[in-house]
Amino acid sequence: IYCPDNATVECDGDYSVEALGMAQASDNCSEPSIRHEDAMVDGRCENAYTILRTWTATDDCGNESSCIQTIEVVDTTAPEITCPADTTVECDESTSAEDNGMATATDNCSEVEITYSDETRQSEDCPQAYTIFRTWTATDACGNSSDCVQTIEVVDTTAPVITADV
Repeated sequence: IYCPDNATVECDGDYSVEALGMAQASDNCSEPSIRHEDAMVDGRCENAYTILRTWTATDDCGNESSCIQTIEVVDTTAPEITCPADTTVECDESTSAEDNGMATATDNCSEVEITYSDETRQSEDCPQAYTIFRTWTATDACGNSSDCVQTIEVVDTTAPVITADV
């Protein structure tokens, strides 16, 4: 019996017999039947594991030969992330993510966790004005991640209100 080549397949790829090939076998007296059985071996994360595909050829008299094809299923693709639009807010308005947009993300194989961190840079001209660079990160179950940055400009464009005592 001759096994198909070992293979590495992305987690959303096709690791079927049709895609990766079937074992070949010959016998001196009859045409052997060929079957396979898959065993899964856990990997480093839910989308990365090994399939041990055992191929067995059996002739008409019950003689058997086997070989093992190893299929590594991997998750090397980072999620695709989309940042909310950049925005400008007055100094007395909220700069929260809930009020200024949340990032969205998709992944080819698993759910995605989205987090963010802020870096603030103060304006040189106005103490109430500053810029927030909000870095959004999408991470999949195997630790692949992607980032994008949303810019939030905090401005003070409202003039003071003067009241006169009469």
